[in-house]
Amino acid sequence: MKPKRKTAAKDSAPKPEDEKLRLTAATRRDYAAWLDMRKDLYSDVDDEFHALEMDLMLSSDDRACLLVRAPDDEAVGFIEITLRNAVDGCLGGPVGYIEGIYLIPTWRGLGLGPAMVDAVAEWFRTQGCRAMATDAEIDNEDAQQFWNDLGFEETYRIVQYRKSLGAPVAPPPQPKRRASKGARKKPAAKRRGR
Repeated sequence: MKPKRKTAAKDSAPKPEDEKLRLTAATRRDYAAWLDMRKDLYSDVDDEFHALEMDLMLSSDDRACLLVRAPDDEAVGFIEITLRNAVDGCLGGPVGYIEGIYLIPTWRGLGLGPAMVDAVAEWFRTQGCRAMATDAEIDNEDAQQFWNDLGFEETYRIVQYRKSLGAPVAPPPQPKRRASKGARKKPAAKRRGR
């Protein structure tokens, strides 16, 4: 779910000029700053869902959040990525998937978004991906234009559905396996004579 990209008045935040920004993997120490940015991007998502999804990203081998760090080490944006086995419109897997991308308003329009996408594209290649994909809400024309400008092709316009199955249940017990023919049998206990 990707709400419309927000625009805000520029303030006096520092701008990257000669100093390089860095992408680093998010850690638990980044939680508060990352959560604030996620709340701005995904304004219709509740705190519990944010926490669950962020914990999943921090503990998973096939998902990650990379933070954009300013020269003073402040997190000024993020890009959340996953490796998916299948994605509509992409043949074969794994497929690199950009789940979300965000920059705080004062850092937008500086070419950082395309640089973030280029950086994760290289990482996806090292993971065996031949394609990468993303999505945008159907009414978010700014996001659609951003992806089009970066060379992404629209594949489908669909309405996705989901249904909760509740808490997982334990699988039913498996029947005991019978010994196959030729399996060694335990010797019968000797009977005592009467």
